[in-house]
Order: sequence, then C-alpha cells, then structure tokens
Amino acid sequence: MSLLKVILSLLLISSQAGVFAVENEQRIFLDQEKVYQEEVPVRINEENIGVEITAEKFVVIDIESGLVLLESHSQVKQPIASITKLMTAMVILDFEPNWQQSVMMSLVDETSGAYPHIYRGEEVLFYDMWKAGLISSDNNAIMAMVRSLGVSRIDFVQMMNEKAKELKLYNTKFADPTGLNAGNMSTASDVARLVYEAMKHNEIRESVLQESYKFDILNNKKKRTIVNTDILLDSFLNSEEYGYELVGGKTGFLPEAGYCLAVEIEHENKPVMIAVLNSDTISDRFQDTKVLADWVFNNYEW
Repeated sequence: MSLLKVILSLLLISSQAGVFAVENEQRIFLDQEKVYQEEVPVRINEENIGVEITAEKFVVIDIESGLVLLESHSQVKQPIASITKLMTAMVILDFEPNWQQSVMMSLVDETSGAYPHIYRGEEVLFYDMWKAGLISSDNNAIMAMVRSLGVSRIDFVQMMNEKAKELKLYNTKFADPTGLNAGNMSTASDVARLVYEAMKHNEIRESVLQESYKFDILNNKKKRTIVNTDILLDSFLNSEEYGYELVGGKTGFLPEAGYCLAVEIEHENKPVMIAVLNSDTISDRFQDTKVLADWVFNNYEW
C-alpha cells in the first residue's frame, strides 16, 4: 500500500465509521466438509476504500472460497438476540418433531419481547408454531415448541451449546432458546457460519423466506396471519431483475445487541454470507446489509 493510501485510510478512520477491504487474505471456511476452491475473488477497484455503515461489527464472506471480503470487529463477542432461534430450530429438528401434533399455548410459555401471535389457551399445530417462531420471531411459540418436546429448558440449552461445538462455533454460547437472554453471545464470523448451517435445512430455509403465513387456531376457529421480520425479502437483494437472490437469514434485536441481521445472498450465482451486528436502528440493519452487498459485488471480480 502506498504512503498516500495509508494516510487517506487513517484520516477516514479517524473521521467516520468506515468499511475497509481486508488487506491480508483471510479465510473463514463455513462448511467443514466442503472442498473449497483455491481461486478467490479479486479486488477490481483499489481506489474505492470503503463506505459508511452503522453496524459496529460485521463480516462479508465469499462462500465458495471462504475469503473474507470485508470485516470489522468480526471476532468480537456480543449478544445476538433472535438470531439465536436458528440454533433452536436446528436442535428442534434433531427431535424429528410431529408437525401435525397440536400444541396449546400455556402460561409457562409466555415471555417478553416480540408481539405474540398465539395466545394463552389457544391450540395450534406444531407446524404453525414453527412458522410463527421463524417467520415472525414469536418468542412464545419458540418456548411452546421446546416444552412440547418433553425436555427441560436447561437441557435444551445444553443441546444448543453441544451443537454449537459440533459446528465449530467456538466463540458462541447460548443461554436460552429465544434470544431474549443477553447471555446468548457470538461473533459476526460465528453468526455467518450459524446461518450457513441453518440454511442447509429445508424446513428452516423455506420458513425464513416466507413473507407471510396464515394458519388456523384449532380450538376457536380463528385465523391468524404473520409477517416476516426480514424486509429484504421485498428488496433488490431478492430480485431477479437485479440478479440477486436471498437464500435465507434471520433478524435480531435486543437493547444490549442493537439491531442485527445475518443473510446468505447470491448475485449472479456468486454466494456470500453477510452478518451485521449492532446497527443503530431497525432500518439501518437492512440498509447496512444492502450497502455491503452492493459494495462487494461492485468492487470484487469472481
């Protein structure tokens, strides 16, 4: 790097929250069983030193090579809020649940946080609880599913942490199934791997990609409609016109975590993982992700 570029970079760092390309090649292999290609994307615009976003921690990874395209504090731990639900979902799948089982919402399932869509005493199919938990991030639905599996919350969380070790999420620790507990800690890099692993499961991927879902309350004949918390589903990042496809992802928010989002995106068949943690506002997490995706695909050549 020239002296002029060093000076310009230092000036930009001191004056604003900048995003910078990784100078030394770093790789994060998201899939331990995958054979990664040796060729990596190449920077094509060295003069474009970065863009400004609000996320405190983030990472963008080329899935095929593992190359870290952009990152900032991606190894620093923080709460990950409802992104936790992806690990919860994977553990639930390990139980091979009966999707047609009826589950009644109980007082013991009630939590704070996201607006509930199934109320105490209402009975729905396990399948509909699943949809509520993943599409609209309904905390009560998550807790009702865990209870219906016949396992204690403590044991379930232990299973979550055991699976984290299996997936080599060494900087990740879970404290509850919903993400409401600020003790659910991870890093942007680990979150990227978590989302990548979760999207291997059709039941998870199909759910997080649904913009909305309707279901029946079994014991009172009422109908409910839930809406996805991820507005990127209706953006250019999920548009054939612009050559983008959203493969899957999850939102999260806690005061201690800020606004978080992790997604797998493809542009013209080039897949990347993007994780942003601690964005300033609910809209910033989506805008930050859009900016990062646009910057990467305009400054690297595959």
